[in-house]
Amino acid sequence: MKKMKILKTPKIWLIILALLHTGPGVILPYIEMGGGTEHLATILIFLCFTVYILYIAFMTKGQNQARLSVMLCSPVLVFFIIGAVMKLEMMGLPVAPFPEAIFPFTVWSLPILTGILNCNSEA
Repeated sequence: MKKMKILKTPKIWLIILALLHTGPGVILPYIEMGGGTEHLATILIFLCFTVYILYIAFMTKGQNQARLSVMLCSPVLVFFIIGAVMKLEMMGLPVAPFPEAIFPFTVWSLPILTGILNCNSEA
């Protein structure tokens, strides 16, 4: 029962999101570019989001963590939805092509859902 309770908190999903965001969003593009500066601005934006996500996961708790996870992740989820519907491109690649977009939708939705569930919790 305790294992299920941990899955219902935003913290675990924020940590998972930060790990998944750092790998494909920061480390892999930097390695693929050979340390170049062609897309460095985009990589730095991904890194900023990772820092924000980790801050919310480790420096806040309870209601604040739940509400901040909703506030940070909701605009990104909306971005992916609009990108999928309008078939937007970023750096020459589709933002959210189907069916590949299901994974980012899920990963960004879970902190939102758990944040909403814990929005009024005291602990």
